[in-house]
Amino acid sequence: MSNPFNDPEANPFDDDAIGHALSGSGSGGYHQLHSPTTLGGLEAVRLSTEGGSSKAPPLAAAQNQALGGGGDWSAREAEMRRREEELAARERQVQQQEEALRAHGLHPPNWPPFYPLIYHDIDSEVPATSRPTVHKIYRYWLASIGVLALNMVACLTILASHSTTTGGTDFGGALIYTFTITALSFFAWYRPAYTAFTKDSSLFFYIFLLFEGLHVLFAAYMAVGLPGSGSGGIINLLSVLTDGKYISAAFCVAATAGWVFDAVLGSWVWVEVNTHVKRGGHSLDSARAQAVSMGVLGGSAVVGGGARV
Repeated sequence: MSNPFNDPEANPFDDDAIGHALSGSGSGGYHQLHSPTTLGGLEAVRLSTEGGSSKAPPLAAAQNQALGGGGDWSAREAEMRRREEELAARERQVQQQEEALRAHGLHPPNWPPFYPLIYHDIDSEVPATSRPTVHKIYRYWLASIGVLALNMVACLTILASHSTTTGGTDFGGALIYTFTITALSFFAWYRPAYTAFTKDSSLFFYIFLLFEGLHVLFAAYMAVGLPGSGSGGIINLLSVLTDGKYISAAFCVAATAGWVFDAVLGSWVWVEVNTHVKRGGHSLDSARAQAVSMGVLGGSAVVGGGARV
């Protein structure tokens, strides 16, 4: 039998085999495919498939089971909202507690920034007219710490240069001064000055004048630079300079200049605060009265026109 598809002009349906198949003679013919019996079977298959489609596919059912269903999602959302409300209520409670502390003059520690121990805020606690002075005192205190650190380095170079026999004593003293004077100066005269200007307290003004005056004398003593005093001042500077230790001499020059600056600036601050005390009407009698009322001193206090209480 020739292939009718090889001839483009031939009609493939003229082939006897194809015609026989279309006429329905033989198994698998067109009429057999479209017979009622066959259609009925296909319809049954289609209906059975549609009837099973009412059930969720296994994958969708597994997804719904894994997600917990709509009811579980609602419960979880409600739980999250409840937790958010609890956090918001705690934040409001903390803010109310902080406001209550501030109302009673108490504040959470914020200084020093790296390890807060006390509350320190010049702009919020000190009156506006006194803020420039307190800022100046605070910067002066920071400068004093810088001079102490510079002096310690200068004494270390003296020790390393072997120019004097007291290099070890100088460095040891400078190391002790760096930590002790830093703490003592803060609590002995800077913090009293801060409190004095905050509360306009005669007692704390005079505490500042006393201990800051002692600090000025200490700076003047350190500028001299006696051997073994823990200072890189003038005398130790001359010792290393005559020995040709120029690096150590450069540090000693810086330390000497720092101590002179500390003494001069401290004297200026002392005079400025003393002028403020006199203009404000503060006196030793009022300072003593405050000390007695605070329990610092015993005995009677002089008030008014000389009456004792």
